[in-house]
Amino acid sequence: MRFVSGAEAAVVKDSLIIADLHLGMERQLLHRGIRIGDFTDYLIDKTLLLLRETRCKKLIILGDVKENVVAMEGEVHHYFDSIFPHAEITVCKGNHDGNLERISGIKTISPGGFVLHGIGMFHGHAWPAPELLQCKTILMGHNHPQLTFFEGGKKEPHPVWLFCPPLKTNIRKKYSHFHAGAQLALMPSFNPLLGNDIEQIGGLGPVFRNRIFSWDKASVYSLGGIRLGTVREIART
Repeated sequence: MRFVSGAEAAVVKDSLIIADLHLGMERQLLHRGIRIGDFTDYLIDKTLLLLRETRCKKLIILGDVKENVVAMEGEVHHYFDSIFPHAEITVCKGNHDGNLERISGIKTISPGGFVLHGIGMFHGHAWPAPELLQCKTILMGHNHPQLTFFEGGKKEPHPVWLFCPPLKTNIRKKYSHFHAGAQLALMPSFNPLLGNDIEQIGGLGPVFRNRIFSWDKASVYSLGGIRLGTVREIART
């Protein structure tokens, strides 16, 4: 597995991995009086560019393809119709992905996730399947991690990766078998409109609520691959 420098994406063999598109989010913002125009075309162009650059023939989305939990809005169909000619699509369902399996042409996987070439993958709102804990690296979305910097006298949020070490005593309470060196890699949101400041939240989903992996001791990396410290170290500065 490798991470795509400068992008909220990873590559495993011939598969491009992204998470948290929240297609149709502009509709929700419009209801609040915020106009950003059609953001779906931007996400389509961004996806196609990464597919070309990485030469991947498969696209895996780790959940929350859409914003509306139940409805299947036009933005979702537009996105998939644009990607279908270029890549096979697999979606590991997130908490926003109700009825997504009704779209023909995509493969959907339950929220517990799956293993691809030794890498565990799931969205993060549900418990990972037991086989994921036997992987050294587990990819997860759902958290939209960002770190806020002061630039030019104002706050600017930037997407970041988090690499969370295991808390083995707590893992044993849930899983009888697991990789001793397991590491949880939190993916930044592919949609740049989304983000949770890592200093403000303590991790979303059952793996953090039950302290299966450590949030405070997680190493934080920029999209360019620069290590910025642990969450705890950053919070102290």
